[in-house]
Amino acid sequence: MGIVKKTTCLLLVLALCVSMGGCKKKKKQIVIIKRPSSQVSDTTDNTDLDEVIDSDIVVDEESYESFRELAEKDDDTVTVREKEYSVKSVSFSLNNEYTVVYPNGDTQLKQAAQKLVDYFTENGVKLTIASDSSAAKEKEILVGNTNRLKSSLAENKYAVSVVDKKLFFESGNFNGVIKAVSWFISLKYEEGSVNTLTGEYEFSSTIKRDDGTYNFVWGDEFDGNALDMNKWSLTTSISAESSFKLSRDPAALNVSDGLLKLSALRWFDADNNQIQAIAPYTVEGKRYMNFQYGYLEMKARIPFGGGAWPSLWLSGACRQDSPVATLFERGDIIPSNFSAEIDIIEYTSLQPNLHKWFYDDAAGLENSSLIKDKHSSLGGVTKLTTSDLGIDPKESFVYQTIGFEWTPKDMTVYINGEKYFNYNWTESVQLDELNDMSDFMNPVFIRLNNHLIPKNIPSDFSSLPCEFFVEYVRLYQKPNTGGLWLAE
Repeated sequence: MGIVKKTTCLLLVLALCVSMGGCKKKKKQIVIIKRPSSQVSDTTDNTDLDEVIDSDIVVDEESYESFRELAEKDDDTVTVREKEYSVKSVSFSLNNEYTVVYPNGDTQLKQAAQKLVDYFTENGVKLTIASDSSAAKEKEILVGNTNRLKSSLAENKYAVSVVDKKLFFESGNFNGVIKAVSWFISLKYEEGSVNTLTGEYEFSSTIKRDDGTYNFVWGDEFDGNALDMNKWSLTTSISAESSFKLSRDPAALNVSDGLLKLSALRWFDADNNQIQAIAPYTVEGKRYMNFQYGYLEMKARIPFGGGAWPSLWLSGACRQDSPVATLFERGDIIPSNFSAEIDIIEYTSLQPNLHKWFYDDAAGLENSSLIKDKHSSLGGVTKLTTSDLGIDPKESFVYQTIGFEWTPKDMTVYINGEKYFNYNWTESVQLDELNDMSDFMNPVFIRLNNHLIPKNIPSDFSSLPCEFFVEYVRLYQKPNTGGLWLAE
């Protein structure tokens, strides 16, 4: 069992949005959540974050700046968030006669519908689930645009409303419908009533890049109070060192305030006095979503310095337990004797890298063993530094937007809309004398880490906590270019 010793931390939530230009005041009350030093066990499952939260203090707008300055001066965590939705409880008689209905053939909204079924089942109401190809009934819960009802909302708005005797989860884009479901199931259930919601967030279903216009196809907004296990699993893709260990403890890894929070923390292990810190497990999408080509975007607060190792990276998806495994049999995978790794950003320099992981048997990649790796950081059309982009390493609480455009001819990394790095296959970019970049054109999956580099951490671990907070991950693709593979 481990004991967390951490400095009292101020989390400012339900308040103002942080942007590159700083924090713009609005006439809203601000909630300060104090987290005192706590004893938290290193459990193997995600427990409720409330167990490590002590109390709430509501302050007025005039007090906000003094709280913020105090928190920054004491090196405490500061997160400033504006609540994006409002809730109203209305009378609604829900019973076992209701069916949760989703659009036929829509895997992502089917998963959202199943979450509603699970939520109501946990609260004593057993519902059935069906696609809208089934016959319509009087008592239904509608998830997204079905042949029963269409939403008139804009794509950046979402709602949960009561229409006649139906409960309607709606938005102008399916991403907003998933947001509505995620926030709904995070709220307390009350018999005889339901929570209706209205929300708005920053979102566009299309993005224009150098190679054309991309359409939104998949994402995670990290809403609600739990990691979506239909999209992610926790793995040990990067092993720990003798001075720290990996942990699923909610203090190190949780979803709250509309964020995925990955934190490396000071930690003392009663069974091993060499352990002085913990880092979260890798959040990995291999088993649930693989893609080929497109524009991937992440908005996150990235820790700088002090041994932090935050990363957004992609790995070759041609593995036995991924949704694209059958592509081997169809011949859609480019034969290769290595597995690709694409580090979009990592460590405090945010410098991209390409890696090759070579295997001893190219014909049976899923069963072969690693024999060596070779990697290099490659220059290209554009190569900037974080200072060129106006990023101050001292401002770890500022959110950056990281973009990754992947086409059949090149890969480009953007930071806050500025082109940062480019790898162009037409200019003979290569990692080694083999001149083989084949697996960099094959499907990949996403990994998120907030690891530690022990040799760069002071012996007293005074730089901790290092906190990597992810607001969203979104994938856009062009029609008829590449592919998207989702697990049921």
